[in-house]
Amino acid sequence: MPLSLKKNNRKGRNSYTKEKYATSRGRPLPSIRLPKFFRAMFGWLTRLGSLKSLAALAVLLLTATLALAGVCTVSLWLYNKAITSDFFTTRHVDVTGNVRLSREMVLQYGGIREGDNSLAVSIAEVEQKLRQTPWVEEVSVKRLLPDRFVIRLKERMPSFWVHKDGVLYYANERGGIIAPVESRNFLSLPTLRIEAGAEDATRYLARLLRDMQSGVLPVEAGAIASVTASPGRGVEIYLEDREMRLSIATDDWNGNLARMSVTLGDLARRHELKNVREVCAVNGNVWVILNQSAQN
Repeated sequence: MPLSLKKNNRKGRNSYTKEKYATSRGRPLPSIRLPKFFRAMFGWLTRLGSLKSLAALAVLLLTATLALAGVCTVSLWLYNKAITSDFFTTRHVDVTGNVRLSREMVLQYGGIREGDNSLAVSIAEVEQKLRQTPWVEEVSVKRLLPDRFVIRLKERMPSFWVHKDGVLYYANERGGIIAPVESRNFLSLPTLRIEAGAEDATRYLARLLRDMQSGVLPVEAGAIASVTASPGRGVEIYLEDREMRLSIATDDWNGNLARMSVTLGDLARRHELKNVREVCAVNGNVWVILNQSAQN
């Protein structure tokens, strides 16, 4: 007796239908669509019905390759011609913003010289070299064809001298080291000393310099021989010409500074500064310590 492929009017599991094959769980199988470029290429290739068409295609591809090679060759020839032409010889290099660095030092550090071909100079490389020098904070280089460069600098400005490992360095307004002190860029500045535990007091150094420039503290920057940041005394200034120390506590900087200024002005009006050895502004008070000769 033959086996029946149906049971209760339902198809057997092994039965085959196109509908079962073409769908998956009731959903059509996804169709694969090539990009438009490839479909157009395949369509065109299928219409090539002869060896003559294939030969024409080969000629077309060869022509395009030769044309591209020709363009590259001409471009390379023009570039080589330009970087060896006297028309693009560097004749002017303008430097602005330099204070401590001379023009010759800027050109040396940047690796740019008059007489070089301006097109052969890498602006990015020149800027990188100048930023690596200790004095340069910001720099921009602009090429003005055919023969000029403009270099704009912003230098790090020194405010102090700092001793470190037996070497004297220039330092910025927060005590950060810039570069060694050299004869070719010599500048006389106050010596800065930061005592252990007084690192937080260094942020008042910049305020001290601004207050002196604005006249809030009646002391000339040129009269200061040294500045000391101390955890107990705040910021201490030594005036060598008067052999006098000024100590300003940082707990109430503005108040202490104002009281210090009033006291110094009063002493100057009474012509008593010559008898003063030390003035301390701390805890809302100002203490004046006289020289031993004046005490006697």
